[in-house]
Amino acid sequence: MSGSVDVVTILWERTSLIPLTQRTIVQASVIGSAAPCKNTLDPGDSYRAAVLCLLGNRFVQVLNLDSGLSGVAVFIRLF
Repeated sequence: MSGSVDVVTILWERTSLIPLTQRTIVQASVIGSAAPCKNTLDPGDSYRAAVLCLLGNRFVQVLNLDSGLSGVAVFIRLF
């Protein structure tokens, strides 16, 4: 396989089951690079801001598991 792959996994939580409650990042892991979004992936950061940054920088969301109060999402970027 030629080229490289960047993978970002985000574990998030929300404080309430109210659907519009903001989700925050609990933990994020990166394989490869998350540039230029690395500064949006710290614990306590807004999940929405991180997703918007990743999607705006050629990442594609390939997994979204949502249990209501918590979830995990995986994003990949191919070169």
